[in-house]
Amino acid sequence: MPEATFTTFLATAFATLEREVPWAYVGVARGLAPRVVRLDVDGEVVGLRFAPRAVSVERDVEHPTIAVRTGRADILAVIDAEASLLSAVLDDRLHLQGSPDDLLAFHDALMLWVHGAVRAPSFPGLLRSFRGVRGVGAAA
Repeated sequence: MPEATFTTFLATAFATLEREVPWAYVGVARGLAPRVVRLDVDGEVVGLRFAPRAVSVERDVEHPTIAVRTGRADILAVIDAEASLLSAVLDDRLHLQGSPDDLLAFHDALMLWVHGAVRAPSFPGLLRSFRGVRGVGAAA
């Protein structure tokens, strides 16, 4: 990836999912449309706008439906099964803000995203890049 940021990683990951596992990409988009998500990962803010068949990645968004704040190390702990999503929330390492219906839709879309990601041939390389950003985590 040319620029080692979470925003770049996320944009690349969504483009890869769209290309390699389109059913998962469309399912995530449909599941979260017309919501707007604001992610804050280690202070880097990125916005996601969802339409029924598309996801747009932006530098930031105003008035998000769902707000998420966490860190790269915490994301990797969940990926590596060192923590669950629930334990990350309970341990105050993952902060979620939104209505119960919106947070349920976010959870379901996240699970679909993961199901697609494990089927995408390019995702192991993306995960290695994600781990290498700022030296967090071990090599995949």
